[in-house]
Amino acid sequence: MPKINPGNRLYLYQLLSRELGVGKQTLLPRAEEVLTADGLCVEDLGCESMRELCEQLGEFVKLTVFKKGYVYATVLTNEEYDKALEALDREGAKTTGNRPWKRRRGAKVLKPVKPRHIEKAVEPDPEPVPEPEPLPEPEPEPEPVVEPEPLPEPEPEPEPAPTPEQKPSISLTITYVPEQTHEQPKKDRAQSDLPQDFHRDVRCPDDQLSKLYQILPPDVEPIATLEEDFRVARSTGTVEGTRSNATFPLRYLQPDGVTPVRVSLLRSAKAVAGKRWSLVDVDAGEPAEVGLEGLAEKTGPLALAERLLATTIQLGSWDEALNGLADSLAPDSWGPDRCVLRGYLALTFARVQAEGLLGVSEDGSRAWFETGILAVEGRPLYAKLSACEGDIPWRLDGFSTVL
Repeated sequence: MPKINPGNRLYLYQLLSRELGVGKQTLLPRAEEVLTADGLCVEDLGCESMRELCEQLGEFVKLTVFKKGYVYATVLTNEEYDKALEALDREGAKTTGNRPWKRRRGAKVLKPVKPRHIEKAVEPDPEPVPEPEPLPEPEPEPEPVVEPEPLPEPEPEPEPAPTPEQKPSISLTITYVPEQTHEQPKKDRAQSDLPQDFHRDVRCPDDQLSKLYQILPPDVEPIATLEEDFRVARSTGTVEGTRSNATFPLRYLQPDGVTPVRVSLLRSAKAVAGKRWSLVDVDAGEPAEVGLEGLAEKTGPLALAERLLATTIQLGSWDEALNGLADSLAPDSWGPDRCVLRGYLALTFARVQAEGLLGVSEDGSRAWFETGILAVEGRPLYAKLSACEGDIPWRLDGFSTVL
């Protein structure tokens, strides 16, 4: 049950308005970081979450819930608390003549009181159970000595039978010379090493979000854009980096109209607000060259269809998917980077989704859809999928004429 007295409320108003600003929307994890930096936690005030605490402070905190569950907190002006803080400032500046011990009597002034931090009790380690002393082993009884019986006289040995002449054996030596094989380059990172849910796993500091607000169009929500574009990058293998850092492109282009905006994430050893990954850099070129309308989005007749395919099916990479499709068809050039097959596959899947033609097995572990083209042997070619965990529901296993 929440335990917040008036002094605590004034203290929290003073703290949050100073650190977050008044009238500014801030992500809820950022507000919790302010409490943590001040040596407090929501449990000190009898709450189970930061959202519950903000709901209890409704006189000066407004919560706003966006799509996909993003929650923002806004500190509102509270005249009563402002007057109380001003009165404290005036009282501190005044003195009562030459008698500092003399206090003026009057109405009680509300003062900020910092909540008492409650340390979590640490359970003591159980005392080790003493090992029982080993019992002495009984001494073995001496075995009785048995006198050996006299051995019988040996029987005469029979004459050995004549042995046949041995034929020379054939010796065969096989020498194996392995062929030289070219090892496939390993992927820089496994999918499991990356954040699987951008909103849940990645902390977005205010300074980096401010950069995105400055360069993106006014009607674009930065966090939703980061989450969707990161999903596309994971699906198509365009995430670069190591186990502790990752860089991926956004759909928006820098002022030169060619280079995509790139975002960098860093993994820390210690989690902050329950998140080990942080947004550390936004490479968008020169911000001064960005107009009021924001950066332009990479457009094209197939852009939306390709994004739908990549956010629904893990492709591994476009090259892997298109090479697998081309191997099942009659030889053809298919344009630069197999662009003809890429556009056809994306548009076909968009039609399959729109018309509800995706086939799914009864147990939900497999799925498939008809590509609309014939294999070399003249039979219909299907894309075969398997279910996977995470925010991308399916993985492309390949193409086949057999379901």
